[in-house]
Amino acid sequence: MTARSGAWLAADLVSGVSMAGLLLPEAVAYSGIAGMPPQAGLLALFAGLLVYGLIGRSRFAIVSATSSSAAVLGATTLSLAGHDAALRAALAAGLVLATGLAFLAAGSMRLGGICSFISKPVLRGFSSGLALVIIARQLPKLSGTPAGADAAPLVAWHWAAQLPQWNASAMALGLAALVALALLSRLPRLPGALVVIASGIVASQLLRLGDRGVAVVGRIDLAAAWPSLPVLSPPQWTSLAELSLAGHDAAVRAALAAGLELATGQAFHAGGSVRLGGIGSFNSK
Repeated sequence: MTARSGAWLAADLVSGVSMAGLLLPEAVAYSGIAGMPPQAGLLALFAGLLVYGLIGRSRFAIVSATSSSAAVLGATTLSLAGHDAALRAALAAGLVLATGLAFLAAGSMRLGGICSFISKPVLRGFSSGLALVIIARQLPKLSGTPAGADAAPLVAWHWAAQLPQWNASAMALGLAALVALALLSRLPRLPGALVVIASGIVASQLLRLGDRGVAVVGRIDLAAAWPSLPVLSPPQWTSLAELSLAGHDAAVRAALAAGLELATGQAFHAGGSVRLGGIGSFNSK
């Protein structure tokens, strides 16, 4: 190995660790937003990185779960299955498959240019509104209290009304994590999210936070989330086919707009239609 290739390898390793520090905690968090177990988010992450890496053409983009797609997935399955965890998991698998087929169809019809019809103010408004919804729904997890409602405004109201029941240990851990993330963001070479996750695991074991009312993820079994074709009735498939358009729209806004934004001013042009096909292949797996 030459010195030059060794330098490339070292840089790639640092990049890989940095991306892992960003994507692994995101996958676990987004699976919670979608109402799915943590292993579902990790499996989706690995599938996206592998499939899109093989057939995608954008060197600016990666494919993994997004907050918008997770929120749409969670809202859709909740509206159809309520709090039935098994049915929600089956519906989620069906919705992801239907959305993937919608992406493949859009890519085959060369519809990548649809991103040009979505203005930046619309994207900013969509992202800002979604951020507020996600923050509101994460507040009960920060305080260790039940959500008490499904709609984001009601969740925030119920959370504030439960002030006497807030778990001090959960609040201390959550606030410490937020402060640590803010401070570590000033060190771009350090994967701050991964450091916070690792520190939380150590603190959970040493301080036995589970016994103090702090919710812990526990062991993640990837084998339990191995994908399979969901068994659903024809009416359920019909509903998912209709609702997949919402998932397709949310993912298009996140994927195409981000790719075009990152590619601006670069010699390489990220083909929107090819990205649609790549994302569709990832979802279909």
